[in-house]
Amino acid sequence: MPEKKLNVFLHFRKAGGTRMVNLALANGESLWDNHDNGKPCDSSGTVIDLAKLTIEQSLNFIEDAISMGKSFISVARGKSFIEAAIRHPQVRTICSLRDPKKTCLSNYNYDFYLVEAHDRNLSGYVQRKQYWNPFIKSILHEEGDDDFDQKSVGKAVSILQNFDVLIELGHPDSDRLISQHLGWNNFDVKSHSTQAEDRLWKVVNMIKKGRVIRAVTLMLGRKRGTLEDVPEATIHLDQELMNRLFKSG
Repeated sequence: MPEKKLNVFLHFRKAGGTRMVNLALANGESLWDNHDNGKPCDSSGTVIDLAKLTIEQSLNFIEDAISMGKSFISVARGKSFIEAAIRHPQVRTICSLRDPKKTCLSNYNYDFYLVEAHDRNLSGYVQRKQYWNPFIKSILHEEGDDDFDQKSVGKAVSILQNFDVLIELGHPDSDRLISQHLGWNNFDVKSHSTQAEDRLWKVVNMIKKGRVIRAVTLMLGRKRGTLEDVPEATIHLDQELMNRLFKSG
């Protein structure tokens, strides 16, 4: 049985993160009393912006979480917090990554069917949202520094190679890896996929908002856009990151 630690999960949007949070709940992990999909919230329900913390503040936050008996928290971004989590001996760092093109297309479909995006095509969505290599941006995010280039890939790889558990979403051994490192055995949870378990509530939500045609489109299982529509420039650094982590050697 793996040693009991605080699991810190780096959560990329539409890259298998919600399933990880659901797995944590199903396997008895202790999450923040008030949380948003695993991310700690304050008493008002606002997500605590862990990315704003220094390394010292992050270590203090981690110590507080451990002293409260928490065993799983999710963080969306923040280089300092990630480095603090890696450094702490009582933390197990986890990250799930997904094919960058599929991640981009999934983000568009998710927002479109949540009626949060009205872009008629993927290119319009990418431009409006300024969607650009979200894995790299999340890992290396520091206040006032969002200027990333080819050298950033090496920095992100160095950070993720120090993680305890790296999951490639869709790999046939991913659940075995999770079970081996985290001791989880209950995998019967929802994945929160746009085309799967949460389709019905999205349909109801769209009908309430008067988007009947959009609701019918989802019920028919039609996705917006294709992988070929994803602009290479929006995911090229993330793709290199994935290649170096999972396909080298």
